[in-house]
Amino acid sequence: MHIRIGLENNIEGRSLAWALDYPGCFAYGMDEEEALLRLPHTLLKYEAWINDHTAQPWVYFDDFDLRVVDSFKTIRIDDNYQPAPEGQGYEINAWFLDDWRPLTRLEITRGLLIFQWQRDELLAGLSTLPVEILEKQRPGQRWNILGIAKHVANAELWYLSRMGLTNLSHKDLLPELTERLEQTAALIKTIFPKFADFVKVVGIDGEFWSYRKILRRTLWHQRDHIDHIKSLAFNEND
Repeated sequence: MHIRIGLENNIEGRSLAWALDYPGCFAYGMDEEEALLRLPHTLLKYEAWINDHTAQPWVYFDDFDLRVVDSFKTIRIDDNYQPAPEGQGYEINAWFLDDWRPLTRLEITRGLLIFQWQRDELLAGLSTLPVEILEKQRPGQRWNILGIAKHVANAELWYLSRMGLTNLSHKDLLPELTERLEQTAALIKTIFPKFADFVKVVGIDGEFWSYRKILRRTLWHQRDHIDHIKSLAFNEND
């Protein structure tokens, strides 16, 4: 089985290997080689996770062969679209040739299932962790856990705005965290099915976006921060 990989380099000083046909499945490494070495284990965890959530799983890995089909180097630009120093300006994230492909209805249906399972996991953590853990400020962290969860919702609205898919702005989001997460989830569930079989690419702020890229990054972003929250909540040395 061939697993098509897109490599995104220089994303916050690391490399990110995307399993292009399996949204929500990705692996980080300090460089391309490490990201690729970590991906097989991630693929098997992804398969097990899908199988644990549905009686009709669609992910089956036997022997697989990783094939790097595209790569992209993340850059930062300033307001004049010139290179900006690390940590400044706007980050231009990966645009792969695969992002041109229209999403099928089946891909969207499965993507929304993954999104909801992730969301359930996030909400379960927020509802069970003690308040002192949720609100704890940690050295070197931009946000506490509540702030990270709020960022997840804000980013979802931002992704949709990249292609003019919502008229809401951040000031229109509900202030209570759980309600905000439910609000953006409802938008995603309403809007994503409209992507089926359409090709549309938009350039904004020096970056290309498509429906497939929005799905890819939405599932990545939520999973990435769920794992981030887990690392903060269960790190005994923190």
